[in-house]
Amino acid sequence: MKKALWLTVALAISAAAWGDQSGTATLKPHACLNLDTGAAACTGADLVWDGATLTAQGGAALYNLGKYGSRVFRAIHARSAASAHYGSEPIPASALVAGEIFGVRTNLGHYAKVIVTGAAAGSIAVEYTTFLPAIRAAASSGPVITQLQNNYSYILPGLPNYGIAPGSIFVIIGTGLSSSAPPVLQSSAPPGLLTTLNQTSVAVTVNGVTTTPALYYTSANQLAAVLPSNTPAGTGTITVTYNGQPSAAAPIRVVANAPGLDTLYGTGNGAGVATDTSGNVLGLTHSAMPNQIITLWGSGIGADPNNDDRIFPQKQNNLTSIPTQVFIGGVSAAIGYSGRSQYPGLDQYNVTIPANVTPGCFVSAVVQAGTVMSNTVMIPVSATGGVCTDPGTGLTGTQIQSLANIPGNSANSLVVAMGQTHLPDRNYSSALALGGGLLSSIYGMGYEYASQGSCTVVPPGQGQFGQPGPFGNVIQAALDAGTIQVTGPGGNLNLGSGPGIYYSQFSALAPAGTYTFTASGGHDIGKFSVALNSQLSLNVTNQSALATVTRSQGATVTWSGGISGGTVMVEGDVGGPFGTVRSFCFAPGSAGQLTIPSSVLLALAPGGGEIIVMSTTAPQTVSPTGVSLGLALGVETTKFDTVFK
Repeated sequence: MKKALWLTVALAISAAAWGDQSGTATLKPHACLNLDTGAAACTGADLVWDGATLTAQGGAALYNLGKYGSRVFRAIHARSAASAHYGSEPIPASALVAGEIFGVRTNLGHYAKVIVTGAAAGSIAVEYTTFLPAIRAAASSGPVITQLQNNYSYILPGLPNYGIAPGSIFVIIGTGLSSSAPPVLQSSAPPGLLTTLNQTSVAVTVNGVTTTPALYYTSANQLAAVLPSNTPAGTGTITVTYNGQPSAAAPIRVVANAPGLDTLYGTGNGAGVATDTSGNVLGLTHSAMPNQIITLWGSGIGADPNNDDRIFPQKQNNLTSIPTQVFIGGVSAAIGYSGRSQYPGLDQYNVTIPANVTPGCFVSAVVQAGTVMSNTVMIPVSATGGVCTDPGTGLTGTQIQSLANIPGNSANSLVVAMGQTHLPDRNYSSALALGGGLLSSIYGMGYEYASQGSCTVVPPGQGQFGQPGPFGNVIQAALDAGTIQVTGPGGNLNLGSGPGIYYSQFSALAPAGTYTFTASGGHDIGKFSVALNSQLSLNVTNQSALATVTRSQGATVTWSGGISGGTVMVEGDVGGPFGTVRSFCFAPGSAGQLTIPSSVLLALAPGGGEIIVMSTTAPQTVSPTGVSLGLALGVETTKFDTVFK
């Protein structure tokens, strides 16, 4: 293992994290709304609705994104909300229809996302989320702490698998934490990491015991440190002192175990950092094989009292006293070693890929230490090693890698879909074409995606790339394909002239048959025509049994009518203190069932949520000019409420 590589890996700088405040409101004519407090009083309000226009009030400002619907609304995060161009232009009533999304910069300088959920008789119903700093420390003229996170998982406070474990690398986010000089990674070679660096030090007090973490780097807005192994578990306080000035004490939750796994893109999910026995990093063209030994890297397995958490090389003690399991593709993997690497705070798990794992380019890997689950990461697995193949997309690792490496970091992509949707209160059919310049790294990391037989979990605050765009810069540009028409046995639809999202609904469920999408071609995407067969008939056969899900026991979804060669995705959503946590599991459509393992469900907070079962046909390739990847598929979606216990 190359020391320079793994020192860099150990200290990947995380993105700032945020909390939120969510609510709903019905605005009648002459109503006001304060998005920081939820109050309807007009004094200090951010919005006023007069029945004809929605106007920002005081120092607040608006940004109207458009009719993108609830899935896009859920995907919008704090930094993408902050990147929008806000102004004073009001939003007219004609635009405030169900599914319309707009952003607000509040009078207090926070950012909020708002979606219209209904409009009738001069009133509009909205749902909103206002992004706020996750930890509000008491006022202080010195450093201010706003967030603490594991250096790899970036799990947020309040989620079941949150906590800072003794012996782990964690990050402190805030303001005035140290000098404004760029962070410089410190060597842990003798004499080891320092407890005071650039006039900055950290103190943690739990159950009357105070410890002093060693520092990997400092900056004005972020520090990385190793929590000493002799820090007791419990709820305590943490302070940062810079240039003799201490911060106000902020809360810290120290838990015995809180494993986090490293990711290639530093987002806390998607492609994970895994190596073979020669130290080579696994990737889309260098896959792991069943029965092969690999190493997963991260931090947070727990205390190692035989190490000092400061000086390289650390003793490599196999921490067998900590009950640890590793699941690869949902299958328990044999562990040869789990404990500290030679670097302070950096853990490694030497595991054997199970012989019966389902291969793919995005096979899930998750660690359970004690009763706490890590974040979920993806690794490539192939029967013969080398280039992986992903049955769900029909793409090889070479193709995916080429998309991930497109110059300019934007892959022009096209998705065409004919869909049926079944909700508790209504059913409908729809047609969609999406042309977008997607952040190319999405293809490399597998964001919100796993191979058949695997699952992933995406907590709020993960997958944010910190660049301008409507939601985390996943879509960098809306592409123009001209006008798109759909013809078929259910009638004809005009999907409009875009750019970006082309969408329309049939008045009822459209009959089965072949539907043809025809695009005139536009500035970005050339002409195309593709025929889709909508003969989907998926029936979730145990929906009533899923009204309540016990997380520790897992949950099995069964269905009939799955498409041979297609894929079934089961998504579980549950709201948490900072937004919705989403799990995604994938299986062949012909399998007839899919089990969401407890290792996934235990990462979801208990509470009311929903299950979404989506069946897709095998994707067809669409290759108009101007597109790096085009796929067309039939989609059938069933959504129902559940309670996670």
